[in-house]
Amino acid sequence: MDLKTRYSNRELRPFYAGSGAVASASEDGQLLATSVIDEVNIMDVAAKQILHRIENDDEQEITALRLTPDANFLCFVSQAQLLRIYSLSAKRVVRSMKMSSPVYVMDCDASSTLVALGGTDGSVTVVDIANGYVTHSFKGHGGTISSVKFYGEVNSTTWRLATGDTNGMVKVWDLVDRKCLHTMQEHTSAVRGLDFRPTPSSESSLESEGQLQLLSGGRDDIVNLHQLSSKKRVQLLKTIPVHRQIESCGFISLPGGDDLFYTAGGDAVFQVLSMESGSIVKSTEKPIEELFIIGVLPILRSCKMYLVLSDQTLFVVDIKKSLDEASEAIVIDHKIAGNHGTVADMKFVGPNLSMLALATNSPALRVIPHHLLDEDEDLIKDTADEKADAKADKISLPLEVELYEGHTDLLNAVDASEDGSWLATCSKDHTAILWKYNPDLSKFEMYAKYTGHAGPVTAVGLPNVIRRGWPEFIITASNDLTIKKWAVPKPDIKDKEVHIIKVSDYTRRAHEKDINALSIAPNDSVFATASYDKTCKIWNVDTGELEGTLANHKRGLWDVSFCQYEKLLATASGDKTIKVWSLDTFSVVKTLEGHTNAVQRCSFINKDKQMISTGADGLIKLWDLSTGECIRTLDAHDNRIWSLSVLQDGEKFATADADGVFQFWRDCSEEEALQNLENEKMRIEQEQSLQNYLSQGDWTNAFLLAMTLDHPMRLYRVLDSSSTAKTQDAGFVFNEELDNVIGTLDNEQVMKLMKRSRDWNTNASTHSVAQKVIRCILMRHNITSLSDIPGIMSIIEAIIPYTQRHLTRIDDLVEQSYILDYSLVEMNKFM
Repeated sequence: MDLKTRYSNRELRPFYAGSGAVASASEDGQLLATSVIDEVNIMDVAAKQILHRIENDDEQEITALRLTPDANFLCFVSQAQLLRIYSLSAKRVVRSMKMSSPVYVMDCDASSTLVALGGTDGSVTVVDIANGYVTHSFKGHGGTISSVKFYGEVNSTTWRLATGDTNGMVKVWDLVDRKCLHTMQEHTSAVRGLDFRPTPSSESSLESEGQLQLLSGGRDDIVNLHQLSSKKRVQLLKTIPVHRQIESCGFISLPGGDDLFYTAGGDAVFQVLSMESGSIVKSTEKPIEELFIIGVLPILRSCKMYLVLSDQTLFVVDIKKSLDEASEAIVIDHKIAGNHGTVADMKFVGPNLSMLALATNSPALRVIPHHLLDEDEDLIKDTADEKADAKADKISLPLEVELYEGHTDLLNAVDASEDGSWLATCSKDHTAILWKYNPDLSKFEMYAKYTGHAGPVTAVGLPNVIRRGWPEFIITASNDLTIKKWAVPKPDIKDKEVHIIKVSDYTRRAHEKDINALSIAPNDSVFATASYDKTCKIWNVDTGELEGTLANHKRGLWDVSFCQYEKLLATASGDKTIKVWSLDTFSVVKTLEGHTNAVQRCSFINKDKQMISTGADGLIKLWDLSTGECIRTLDAHDNRIWSLSVLQDGEKFATADADGVFQFWRDCSEEEALQNLENEKMRIEQEQSLQNYLSQGDWTNAFLLAMTLDHPMRLYRVLDSSSTAKTQDAGFVFNEELDNVIGTLDNEQVMKLMKRSRDWNTNASTHSVAQKVIRCILMRHNITSLSDIPGIMSIIEAIIPYTQRHLTRIDDLVEQSYILDYSLVEMNKFM
């Protein structure tokens, strides 16, 4: 029976998560720098590859980071108040210096020469990036620095730095004269957005040289426009209320365009406003989820911008294209998911099942590509292997995400039709939604919404057999302890409205505690529900009548799965077991034990000859259902594995854990079997060659081959045979040929031989060969060179006690031989 026993995997980890540091981008938008707690990632956006992964030595959370516009350096600060400057060309940290207080805001000037850091103690430090020294240190703010912004004109003396603090104060510093030019107290809360521009020619006065305008936006929901002169005079030109908290603002300067500026922050809305009227020209739509924009990264001279959301999702907006189009909404080119949070459930969907639909701790349905499963190259990810890590980083990552809004609370589960064109979601908002894939738009569209449950909908199921081109029903389960069957309206080409279904075909009270999962039988005749009340119940799909109760688990159930080819069903439980049940007798056929924590998901694979399961122990197990034994454990997750989705009867599958880490698995059992055959063939050939060398007395080749095979007893046999052979010469430990070979060994080979000798030396029957090997090494190698080999001294220390014990034993034997000699002499006197 052919079993699937080996899987290769590729990993998709969050590249932006768990840190308050706002991402940063190069001026051309090609590179993006993000942080994951104490780690910094630099990504090539076009190639979708992580180019640099920088670990923070002090293991403290990254608080601020900034890529220079020319993408030559990355500056980042940790909670330990250490500024580090990383060279992208040298691929290492080239500068490090201590700051006087924690830093949460940074900015680089347009020439990529200077970086400004705002501290919580109100100080502002300017550092020369390339040379690594402090050029300016400004003090005067009474609160934490909440924003910094450079302005500089090449080949001029106009170099300014604007700073804002949490008390609403704004200061403008002259970097050439090293003094404060202007102080403004027009805001009543933290200033989060600052931007400069030269005074427009229409507003210039006789004192036009060195005049600038400063835009400031704060959490008091207003934007101020100031006119700055070179003679310490400042004039408030405008105060524009935007009615939303501001986390970023700036001028929009497009050739021949209107006088515009942007703000972003509260409600996760980015808006472009007219400077003249203060009215909104265009804006993004407010998402249902309670998010806000924590930063805006202008690129390509502000023609495009990255919007950084509080859930570490990045939207790329095309400002120029949006302003040219007639629509009121700003065009979002694409969306990048820095992380997906906790993935509660997922299913393969879309054309050729080429996408993955996710139910996460978010109201929005997320759909991502999963081309990591399509790679033919076998990559077994080993986090302890730097080469594997480097290789993994070069794989093109599925960064894009499609967000579909329809629910108003977190998603609990998803299900999909067999062809992936229909998708059902359920949520804590007491509703379920049916989505249909539109091939013309290459997107899912909301088709029907089902309302009627009195509690969160925890599970949803679609039929496996679609006879008329659309799923004719869906089944839902809820924390209100009921199950419902709903009819799906027939698709009408003319009717594009979303169907709102409020009445179900039937409602049944199902369990005494929360229902965690449901599954519909392959022929759609029955369905099963798994509950925290320790039972699984079988229901008739057509009538909703109870047909059987499966009660044998000791704790609540997390999942239930039907067998495709036999009348069997599997349940996964918090009692660390999986039980396989007969649908004829409703009795347990097999109990699979092996997980060390709750089993979260289970699924039949390989024509139902095997089962795959995932658990709260972070392990994936493959089971042989004929024996009930676990035949392989896959360990690639560090946290509870909530989600499992299988493709092609187990040829491929995906898992996701509570940290938002995905593993994409591909069956390579056949490749492993072929490799094992090849290895066995090679082993037999090498064994035969070794025997030939020994019979011919070719000690050099015999010894070197035994070292290559790295088998202790084969190597011992070669050394023992050489020491007892008739060709042994006086003055040599083994023989001239073998002694010379041992003298040519490199440090790694010497270390391996010493380890073998240490092991042999512990046994009285093999210690003599070990002593000869040690003696030969000491005679043929320089003692000073030997002592420099890393780890050899610990091996020698392990050899000495046993050597002393062997010497003591030999001395005892010699002493006992004297007694024997004496006894024999005395006996001869009486004979």
